[in-house]
Amino acid sequence: MLIYLCDDSESDILRLKHYLNTYAKQMKLCFELASFSSGNELLTVFKQANQKPELIFLDIFMANLNGIEVARYLRNMHYQGGIIFTTSSTEHAMDSYEVHALYYLQKPYKRKHFENAMTRCSVLLQKAKPCFTFTRKKKEISIPYENIVFFETGQSHTIFLHTTSDVYSFSGTLTQITAFFKEIDYFLSVGQSFLINLNHVSGQIENDLVMSDGSIVQIPLRKRKDILTLIERYQKELPL
Repeated sequence: MLIYLCDDSESDILRLKHYLNTYAKQMKLCFELASFSSGNELLTVFKQANQKPELIFLDIFMANLNGIEVARYLRNMHYQGGIIFTTSSTEHAMDSYEVHALYYLQKPYKRKHFENAMTRCSVLLQKAKPCFTFTRKKKEISIPYENIVFFETGQSHTIFLHTTSDVYSFSGTLTQITAFFKEIDYFLSVGQSFLINLNHVSGQIENDLVMSDGSIVQIPLRKRKDILTLIERYQKELPL
C-alpha cells in the first residue's frame, strides 16, 4: 500500500513515518512511504507515477500551494484515494469536507490521535498486503505473505526465510514463527524443520515437496500421509 506524506517540516515527517511504520508492524501490513516537502513536488510526482497512492497525509500550512489547494488539484485529477490533513490550526476544518478528507489531525498530535485517524481508513487498509516483519542486522524487513515460500530452521536459533526473490536469515525459532501464522490457513508446518506456504508447492518427488523456487522440503515419513492429504485438500479448495 503506497502512502504519500507531504509536510515542509522534516521533524513532522519523521514522526509520521514512525507512527506509520509502528502501525504497519502491529497490524501485520506492508506500507510503502513516499515523502514530499512541498505540494508542488507531490503533484509533479503524482502526475508522472504509474502507481497512485491509496492514502495521502497533507500538511495544510505550506509555502506556495497549501494542503487544501493540493487536495483540490488531486480531486480535479480524479484522485479517489484517502486524504488526511495535518495542521496546527482548525482554520480550514470546513474546507476539508469540500475535498472529502477522511480526517483532520491537529498538531501536535499523539499516537492515539493518529490511530483514530487510521480507523477512518479501514476500507483503504484492506488493499494493504499482509506482511511478516523481522529484524536483521538492526534493520526491520517486511515481506508480504504472498512472497514467502517457506521457513526453515537453522543452527543456534536461526531461521532461514525463503522468498520468491531471496533468502534471509534471522534469529528465532520455528515454534515462534508457526505461532505467528497459526490463523493463516495456507501456512502448514512440515515436521519440526519447515513451515511452508501451500500456495508455493509446485510438485512432489517421492517423500519430498518441490517448492516454487526449486527448493526441496523433506516430509517426515510418519507425517507423510497427513501432510499430503492436507496439501491435496488445499489445492482442491476444500476446508483443511
